[in-house]
Amino acid sequence: MKKCLLYIVSLGALAVASPLTLQEAIDMAKSNNSQIKAEKAKVEMAESGRIEARSRFLPKVSLSASVTKINDPITIDLSSLQEPLSEIAGASAYSKAYINAYNKASAGYKQAYEGALAQTGSDEMAKAYAENALKEKLGTGSPETFAQQSADIYSDAAKKKIDESDFGMKVQDDVFFNARVTVVWPIFTGLKIYSAYDAAKENVNARKAEFDMAQNAILMDVTTKYFMLRLAEELTVLRETTMKNLEGHLERSKKLEEGGQISKAERLRAEVALAEAQNALEDALRDQSLARMALASLLHTDTSISATTPVEAPELDRSLEEFKQMAREKHPGLRQLRTERKRSHDAVRAARADWFPTVALFGYRELYTKDLTILEPEWAVGAKAQWDLPILGGAESRAKVTSAKAMERSLVSKEEQTLDNINLLVEKRWREMEHAKSRLTSLVKTRELADEALRSQTRAYEAGLATGLDVVDAELSLSRLQVADLKAHYDAVVAWLGLLEAAGEIESAGSLMGKAKPVEAPAATENTVETAVPADSAAATPADSTANGNTATPAEQQVATEAPAQEPANQTDAAKTADSAQKETSAEKTEAK
Repeated sequence: MKKCLLYIVSLGALAVASPLTLQEAIDMAKSNNSQIKAEKAKVEMAESGRIEARSRFLPKVSLSASVTKINDPITIDLSSLQEPLSEIAGASAYSKAYINAYNKASAGYKQAYEGALAQTGSDEMAKAYAENALKEKLGTGSPETFAQQSADIYSDAAKKKIDESDFGMKVQDDVFFNARVTVVWPIFTGLKIYSAYDAAKENVNARKAEFDMAQNAILMDVTTKYFMLRLAEELTVLRETTMKNLEGHLERSKKLEEGGQISKAERLRAEVALAEAQNALEDALRDQSLARMALASLLHTDTSISATTPVEAPELDRSLEEFKQMAREKHPGLRQLRTERKRSHDAVRAARADWFPTVALFGYRELYTKDLTILEPEWAVGAKAQWDLPILGGAESRAKVTSAKAMERSLVSKEEQTLDNINLLVEKRWREMEHAKSRLTSLVKTRELADEALRSQTRAYEAGLATGLDVVDAELSLSRLQVADLKAHYDAVVAWLGLLEAAGEIESAGSLMGKAKPVEAPAATENTVETAVPADSAAATPADSTANGNTATPAEQQVATEAPAQEPANQTDAAKTADSAQKETSAEKTEAK
C-alpha cells in the first residue's frame, strides 16, 4: 500500500511539472544563481575601481572651511622700538624746527639791520637797532637763540606723541573663520598614475575572466544536474515498463497455473520478480525526486520541473585540434592568468616610478578674506616638485621591482602549466566521448538480440517450452541493456559538455542541443513484451546521494550495478545471454515438473 501511494504521488507530481529545456535551465541559472550574482558584483566593483583610477588624470578640486578658536588674540609687541623711535622723532623735529626758526629770525634781523643802516649809516647803530627790533618781535635778539628755543618745543612735542602711542598691533582675533577652494593637478608622477590606471583596467579583465570561470563551472554543474534529472526520469519510465511487463507475465502465469501447465513455483518466481521490479521503481522515483531538488536548488526555483531536452550523443562540428585551439584562446583560467601577467608588468613599472620626482600644479583662492592676517594672500598659484631621493630608501624600491619581476616569471610558469593541463583535459574529454559513442554503436545490435530473446522466451513460456525464470532473465537482461544505453548517452553528453567547458562555450550548450526534439512528459507504457527505451532518450543522474555509504548517486549506482560487467562493445556476452535462454529450456522445464 505504501509503495502504491508513493507511486501515485510521484506520478501526480510529474503530471503538474513544468517542462524545462536545457537552454531555459541555463538562462535561469544565469539570472537566479547566487554565486553568479556575487561574481557579477565583483566585476562591477572592478569597473568602479577603473573609473576611480581614470579620475586621477584630472585636477583635484577641494573646498575647505573652518572656524577656529585660540586662547588669545595674536598681537605684535613693538614697545622695544618705542624709545629709539621717540629719540629719532625728536631729533628730526628739532632739526626741522631749528632750521625754520633760524631762517625766519635771520630774515627779520637782516631786514631790520639793512633799514637801520640806510638811515644812520652806522654799522653799530644798525646792529643795535636790528637786535632791539628782533627782541621786541620774537622775544630774543639772537636768531640762534630763537631757533634753539623753537626746536626744543617741537622736539618735545614729537617725543611726547611717540611716547603716548600704543606699540602693540593685533594680527589675529581669538576666533576667526577661513574658507578656501584649492586645485591640485599632478602633471608628472613617474608613470604612477598611468600604471595604476592600466592595473585597474587589467583588474576588470581579470574579474571578468574570474566571472566567466565561475559561471562556466556553475553552468557545467547545472547542465550535468539537468541530464541527471533526465536520466532519472528515463530510468523511472524504464522501471515502470519492466514492472508492467512483469505484471503481465504474472497474470499469464496465474492462468497457466490454473490450467495445470506450470507449477506453483513458476508463479511464485513471477511474483518475486514483480516485487523486485516494484522496489526498483520505488528507488527510481526517489532518485528522480532527489535529482529534481538538486537542479531546482541550483536554479533557485521550485521542484515542479521536468527535463525535456533529450540526451543525444552530439555530432561534433570541430576536430580535436580545433577544440584545443579554442581552449587555448577562450578558457577563462588562461585569460585570467594572462591578465595577471599584464598586471604584474604594470606593477614593475609602478615600482620603478619611485625613482622619479612628482610634479604638480596648484592654486587656491580665499573665499572669506575678512579674517585674513597681513601675512596671508587672497590667492596664489604655483608649481610643486617632490622627489624622494633613494639615498636611504633605494633598497626598498629595488626590492619592489625585483618582487614584481619575480611575480611575472611565476605567472608565466603557471600559464605554461595551465596550458598543458587544459590540453590534457580536452584530450581526455574527447576520448571519453569517442568511447561512449563506440559503446552506443555496439549496443544497437545487442539490443536487437535482447528484444528477440525476450520475445522468443515469452512465446516458448506460453507454449510450455520455457520456464518463468527464462522470461524473467530475458526481461532483466533487456533492462540492463537499456540502462547501459542510457549510461552511454549520458557519458557522451557529459564528455561533450566538458569539451565546451574547456573551450569556454558551455553557455552555448542549450542552443547546440536545441536541434534535438524535446521529449514529452514521461508516461506509463502499455503492457507489452516489445519495450525499449529510444536511443535518443535523455539521461540524467540524480543529485549527490550518500545512500549505503557510497559517494555515487543512487541512479549512478543503479546504472553501475545493472550494466553488463564488460563493455557492451563485446557482443559475445550479450549473445551468450540470449542463446543460453533457449539452450536451457528443456532442462528448466524438466526441473519445474
